[in-house]
Amino acid sequence: MRALRSIRRSRAHVGERVLTGVGAAALVMLLTLSGLTAPLDRGLFDRLAGARHAQGEQQVVVVAIDAPSVSQLGPWPWSRRELAHLVDRLTAAGTRAIGLDLLLAQPSLYDPEGDALLAQAIRRNGAVVLPVMADLPAPPQPATALLPAPSLAEAAAALGHVEVTTDPDGMPRQLDLRAGLGTPRWPAFSLVLESLATHGTALPARHARHRAVATSDARPETWSGTETVLLAYPRGGGIEHVPAAGVLDGRIGAERLAGRVAIVGRTDDAAAGEVTVPGMAHQLAPVDIQANAVARLLEDRAIWPIPILAQVSLAVVLVCLPLLLLGLPGMHTLWVPMGLAVALVGLLCWALLLAGAWFPPMAALLVLMIGVVTGVVSSWLRTRRQSRLDAGTGTANRAWFDTRLERDVRTARRRGRPLSLLLVEARGPGPQLPGQRGELALPLAAALRLRLRRPADLIARLDAGRFAALLPDTGADTATALATALMVDLEGRPGRPGPAARGNGLRMGLATLHAEDARGSDLLLRATRDLVAARDPLAP
Repeated sequence: MRALRSIRRSRAHVGERVLTGVGAAALVMLLTLSGLTAPLDRGLFDRLAGARHAQGEQQVVVVAIDAPSVSQLGPWPWSRRELAHLVDRLTAAGTRAIGLDLLLAQPSLYDPEGDALLAQAIRRNGAVVLPVMADLPAPPQPATALLPAPSLAEAAAALGHVEVTTDPDGMPRQLDLRAGLGTPRWPAFSLVLESLATHGTALPARHARHRAVATSDARPETWSGTETVLLAYPRGGGIEHVPAAGVLDGRIGAERLAGRVAIVGRTDDAAAGEVTVPGMAHQLAPVDIQANAVARLLEDRAIWPIPILAQVSLAVVLVCLPLLLLGLPGMHTLWVPMGLAVALVGLLCWALLLAGAWFPPMAALLVLMIGVVTGVVSSWLRTRRQSRLDAGTGTANRAWFDTRLERDVRTARRRGRPLSLLLVEARGPGPQLPGQRGELALPLAAALRLRLRRPADLIARLDAGRFAALLPDTGADTATALATALMVDLEGRPGRPGPAARGNGLRMGLATLHAEDARGSDLLLRATRDLVAARDPLAP
């Protein structure tokens, strides 16, 4: 029988683990797929990824068309001749590559020679990248791509798109290394600059670490991208800015530009699209975002987001891990495997980030924390429940009985409801030691449980052979009938003797709440007197 009970208990534990695992897996899938924990993951990404990138900043410089430059040279747009002069000065300074993050979509109507001069300056440098800008109106209006003027586009080493996807919190974190209308035909502006600066070629190869997404079914009017990487923004001062006017008039020497990737863009007050980046004292203009992307790619530390299916699978494994470890040597309590799982989530997230991949851990951590809280609450409730129970019979102990008695008496008096208390005592023949009197406890507790099944009823063991039954909303007549039925159960029937018929004695005491019972102890005293007054079945 013990072996059978052990097998049943083992099967019950396995069933509980399976149900718990299914629930945890379903919850972590819901959190991951719904994006409920995405804001927490984005904040964690900014803090972790922003702390590990620094050296790329020294390789990039922003040539800013800032407010002082506009004040010195006039409002934007500047003459194409001025831009040609700027490109020549950057070429002479020995820059590795130049990115003109400027909208140059239309030929100059009043100075076509300026266009020619700018095209010649771009061609002489041989490593100038011009932007492809996407105009993305609200649906159902189609998207359009704004290309540089044809003469400038032909002179450039390459074109690259400058679109960076902004997350719901306003942070531009997602960069598609290839994007375009319908088909991702243009490489990213930053990727082309990195390729020119590192390899001397304007046609960067596809990254083998990230397979492109099929776009054959994309509509031509839809802007689509692939090979997405995540951009980290280092905490601190950021990338160095030099004023464009200072480069033109020679105040910025070649030593501050040589060997660096120069990105020309607007940072003056008229420039739109500035964003606030956590950890930085100033807002970032669009040209700063492109410069940051170049710096990250030059470090060869592009952060690739783990595909959603892999995220879900990994999170499910992590939240189910404590259930698999529970019961192994040294892991007989839930706290050890739960702690290991939480630590493993953090270590795995950090290790993957160092390897250039991002696993959002908050869904798994939240489910594990829910498990920890549930375990703490369950342990507390179990400890509290066990502190109220008698270890030998599983009924309430004397301390909990006294508490319930006082509470139920107050409730019955306040509501004007009846309350009865039944005392049952069983003992064997002859002098009884405490241990011998306790032999009748289990059958007596079982008989009481059989008769008292209401949730409000309380069965308590007061001492070795005495039990109490607290019966809310039970009058004297009902309690008397219940006591009679209980007596029959214990004494047995013809051919079926009960525990009290095997040389054992049984007596009962019954009391119902009266108006003069001010406290629970008064009701208990009257029930005890009734018990003592009952005839001893074993008396001669």
